[in-house]
Amino acid sequence: MEMLRRTLLTLLAGASIAAVVTAPALAQSDETGSLRLMTFGGDAQLKATQDAVARFNEKYPNVTVEVGIDSVSGGWGDFVSRVLQQYNAGQQYDVYHTAVETLQSFAARDMFLPLDDFIAANDTFADFDQRLFELTEYKGSTYFIPSTWNNIMVNYNRALFEEAGIEFPSREWTWEEFADIAQQLTVRDAGGNVTQFGYEVPSFFFGLMPWFFSNGTSPITEDWTASNMTDPKVKETLEYLYDLIHEYKVSPVPGQEGIENQFFAGQIAMISRGHWIVQNAISSELDMDVAVQPARESHNTVIGFGAYGISSKTASPELAEALVLELLSPETQQAEGELGGAVPGRRSAAETEGFLAFPPSAALYYETLPDTQAVPSPANFQEVDQIVMRYFTAMMTGEISIDDGIAQADQELTRSFQRIARITQ
Repeated sequence: MEMLRRTLLTLLAGASIAAVVTAPALAQSDETGSLRLMTFGGDAQLKATQDAVARFNEKYPNVTVEVGIDSVSGGWGDFVSRVLQQYNAGQQYDVYHTAVETLQSFAARDMFLPLDDFIAANDTFADFDQRLFELTEYKGSTYFIPSTWNNIMVNYNRALFEEAGIEFPSREWTWEEFADIAQQLTVRDAGGNVTQFGYEVPSFFFGLMPWFFSNGTSPITEDWTASNMTDPKVKETLEYLYDLIHEYKVSPVPGQEGIENQFFAGQIAMISRGHWIVQNAISSELDMDVAVQPARESHNTVIGFGAYGISSKTASPELAEALVLELLSPETQQAEGELGGAVPGRRSAAETEGFLAFPPSAALYYETLPDTQAVPSPANFQEVDQIVMRYFTAMMTGEISIDDGIAQADQELTRSFQRIARITQ
């Protein structure tokens, strides 16, 4: 446990760790070799991955697996940059556990092997929701196999709702109702200083998308090929979020650190997050539940998922495939879900008593899957992420007007899409 604790502290610092995990067992294969696996996340992902590698080594005792893990503390754009550097330096891993935000960036550069034949040859993947596979295609081929996923929900402190005499959110709540509830949940002292915020306007790309999607829009076009910033609905969404911060004063200004800790401490009543916060909510003994995205036009929210890909430069593609099968096994999927990581890709793993035990409305994760849209993830995602969030923060802090922020972001996004088109065409 002490070793695991030290590992997690390293993750929080944004570092990568590597460990060789082997487990002696009855040999089923006499193949020899070595593989390097890069995964991401925290303690739930690390433990599930180590256990999966141990099971792999029971079948392949003469294959050494080196495990690296990345906290992705700087976001997926930074992760893409690090992986590109690994490839350029000839230090790439054989298997990568990455996320939807990176898939086009990697596939467009021929960095991973197509996996269509591998998927077709293994009926074990029938347990995965087919919607997840639809989101992994790039130009007619599948380069990644979905593992676990997150859809952003409104996570809320049930105790604070009860203290304020407010009913828990309904499946039909709207933007207007949300703003009213957030105001009721905001507490001020005698001097007018906020001691408890009703909500936190997200300051990261993935967390923001449900507000755009529920208004029938997005900062980039539906096919992820151009800017959509000048859509009037984008402005309407930004104005609504600005009002939550500055008119209703129910949210801290974006960009502050430690927001999730404030939520766990009962200083913020609602935040928009995925299943990844469940573990910390449990350890904090927080009386938390989840609710659907409030609607303007719909309750649509965003989905992002982890997926495994095999490097096009691996020297051992068949061993890499065998490792991926174990990483996606029912045992691994169940462990990841019940340890409080992301939602398992295997539906069976999300129907266990352990997964459904917390939060109380855990069944909503899969029930809302039909109402999800993939996080916009074009091949120039790292630039899109940086541009959108830089101007969003500037607009929300009042550094720039919403009209000027939209115009300037639109110009930068347009130039970025023109550059990536020259690479991918």
